[in-house]
Amino acid sequence: MEGPCSYRFNKSVHSSYVLGLPIPKVLVEYVYIAEDGYNIHSKCRKLNQVPTDPSDVPTWSFAANFPVEDRFLKPVAIYNDPFRQGNHKLVLCEVYANDWTPAPRNFRKSCTDAMKTAEVTEAAPWFGLEQEYSIIDPSNRPLGWPSPFMPQPSGPMHHDAVGMHKTFGRDLYEAHLFTCIYAGINISGGNAEAFPGQWEFQVGPTEGVQASDDLWMARYLLHRLSEEFGVAVSFHPKIIPGDVGACGGHVNFSTKQMREDGGIQHIKAAMPLLARTHDQFLRLCDPHGGADNEARIKGFFCTASKHFKWGIEDRDATVRIPRQVAEDGKGFLEDRRPAANFDPYIVTDALVRTIVLRQDFLRNPYAEPRVVRLSVTPQQTNPDTN
Repeated sequence: MEGPCSYRFNKSVHSSYVLGLPIPKVLVEYVYIAEDGYNIHSKCRKLNQVPTDPSDVPTWSFAANFPVEDRFLKPVAIYNDPFRQGNHKLVLCEVYANDWTPAPRNFRKSCTDAMKTAEVTEAAPWFGLEQEYSIIDPSNRPLGWPSPFMPQPSGPMHHDAVGMHKTFGRDLYEAHLFTCIYAGINISGGNAEAFPGQWEFQVGPTEGVQASDDLWMARYLLHRLSEEFGVAVSFHPKIIPGDVGACGGHVNFSTKQMREDGGIQHIKAAMPLLARTHDQFLRLCDPHGGADNEARIKGFFCTASKHFKWGIEDRDATVRIPRQVAEDGKGFLEDRRPAANFDPYIVTDALVRTIVLRQDFLRNPYAEPRVVRLSVTPQQTNPDTN
């Protein structure tokens, strides 16, 4: 991908300093979810010793918005830094308000609470998270789409495609796989997706909250790599309106009972539980309360039905039981409802609360009003009082 990267990011000069100058200190990049719930931010801090655990990294803070609110960054997961390499680290952080309550888009806390309950610990849930994404060129078009027109639904499928005129962005896709493995993310693979410039990677299977941690850090690495390749990455489920392809975020889920002999019965037993909370769940599948996802499932290449249904090897179903799982009589189910910009914490939390804890009500934090907690008193914000 030659072009913008030649002036936006000088790789040779960057490497001569970052990789060519040994330094005795350690740089730690604090990575956190932005206030909107889907963008990712980061900032760097120097440490004197190499951290081996999130508890070795001090809590930090930042000013969130205006009126200024303090936010605290609590390190919760640590990874190797594939950009600075050496002893340098990336830390994924939870975001807390200035009174140490979870920030409005901190869904990890609730997810962790659910995963730590005795019932869920005994069930040992595994998650495999599929992340589809689109690569966008400097003209804000999907990479590889001809400039005079947009591909039509009747055009060729690009799923797993190989070849110059079919796949676009493989260099970024492969670089991302390698950086994830170097970082310590449990990434299991990837492939070209249904239309030009669209790709997918998979994280897991991993137990509990770690799968969601890994997915958020993998998203950060993809955005960070895009700077060097001179392109952008989008997780929006419908980057082009109409009957053109869509991007999903499928979640593969299993409990210990599902993975054991005869587990297919436990998988099927989960279906009425998922149907019972289906309408509530759809509102948790993207950061806009389901609006993004509704556009996705209306498209020609929809990847889930708006109405709940399940089936064996039915890729138009809400929940699919893979054919191999049906033949083996055990395994996992694939929830095809989430959009590509889903928050994995809130979705995995909802699945556990529905299937394992058998809760009928799913909290929808997207519908809750934000409470502003000022870092200064209202009197101090009035210039007449200074």
